[in-house]
Formats: sequence, C-alpha cells, structure tokens
Amino acid sequence: MTDAQLGILMLEGKMADVPGCMVNEQTWPYPVRRMVVPGAKTPRTAEDAKALLPLYVDAARELEQRGVRVITANCGLMALLQQEVAAAVRTPVVLSSLVAVPVVARMITPGTRIGVLTFFPDAVGEHNFTACGWSSTEFPVSVAGVGEYESWRRFLATKEADAELHAELREDLRRVITEFLAREPDIGALVCECTMLPAVLDELRPDLPVPVFDILTVLDWTVSGFGRLNREVAAGV
Repeated sequence: MTDAQLGILMLEGKMADVPGCMVNEQTWPYPVRRMVVPGAKTPRTAEDAKALLPLYVDAARELEQRGVRVITANCGLMALLQQEVAAAVRTPVVLSSLVAVPVVARMITPGTRIGVLTFFPDAVGEHNFTACGWSSTEFPVSVAGVGEYESWRRFLATKEADAELHAELREDLRRVITEFLAREPDIGALVCECTMLPAVLDELRPDLPVPVFDILTVLDWTVSGFGRLNREVAAGV
C-alpha cells in the first residue's frame, strides 16, 4: 500500500525535472508515486503509443494494487490508451487533459469553441479526441502548438531549462496563445494537451482573457474527489 494519492505512469528515459512537469516534487500539492513503465520508450506516432497498451495496463494494475487513488501518465499521446487502461482498473484514470473537454465546453458560452494547446498540432486530431470519449462534431475545437519555436524544441530535446530558456519558453508560449486567440476570437477556453507546457503556464494565466485547463488542473480536480486539497498546502503556505 501507499499514501500516494496520484500514481504516474512514466516513460523510460530522462524527463524534465522542472516545476510544472511531472517529475518535479514542487509540482504537486499531494503525495504522488511514479512508476517507470518497463519498455515504454517515448512514442513518436499513434501506432507507437498503441503498441504500449499491454505495458500500461500491467503498470496501472500494479499502481492500483499499491493503493493510489488516481492514475495518470506523463505523455499526452497516452490519451490514445485512455479507454482501455480505464477499463482495466477500478481506480480513476486520467491519461490526458482532453478528457475534460466535454465538461469545459459546457462551462463556456454556447457557440464558442475550445482551443487545444499542444506541441505538434499534427499529432493531435480526431483519434485523440475519440479515445477520450468525444468528437469534434460534438465539441468544436481548434488546435495550436509550440513546436515551431526553437526554445520548445530545445526543451523537448534536453529536458532542461535554465532561467534564460525558461523566459524564452514563457514568451514563445505567450505568442502562440495571443496569436491563437486573435485568429480564433470565438475561443472561450483553452485546454493544454501537452504535459510540458505547464512548466510556464501558471506565469501566463493571470494575463489571459480565457481560462486554461491542463493535465495538472484536471488531476487536481480528480484527486479532490477523494478529499478537497488542503488550502494551505495548495496555496504554498
């Protein structure tokens, strides 16, 4: 058994250990347990991700046996495994923030759409949406990404960000969001699909005209189903 409220299924290899990313302890206001999934190399395609399903099912069952209350993963492409992994355990499973799109869509003004933020827009489409239980015909979305910026490609390659790169990441994400909202003025909320963007997202939220939901906020909500977060801990007191 474990006191961890959240279990994180981790890919093999080096991951970004910066606040806002899943490896960093400062990211979480509650106990977490990480489990590297043996044989889980970083997927490059949907087929690569789907091939990892047996490994993720086995690892999710092990986390469940160890007593975690919620299960997630540190790669947004694992959205493609959402329904199968959720069906394999009784513990709530949130492999992607995309599962929150139907809820967010019902919060905002009818007729507005959700903007999905990701790394490479070409990697996020209808197959990701349907794997998370909805379609773009039900909930219209537009997609934008940071992958064209050298700062984000460097962060993806090195998994490291010093103060200078952190500032570049923040400002390049700000540009993406600003251009996205100007291009699509009917966007009423943003859902951040990429698990790396929260490294700088909190610094931008106060200046944005629409709410932004990411994997961290969706997990906070899910974990709170087992008990509201301690306000002092959540506030960093």
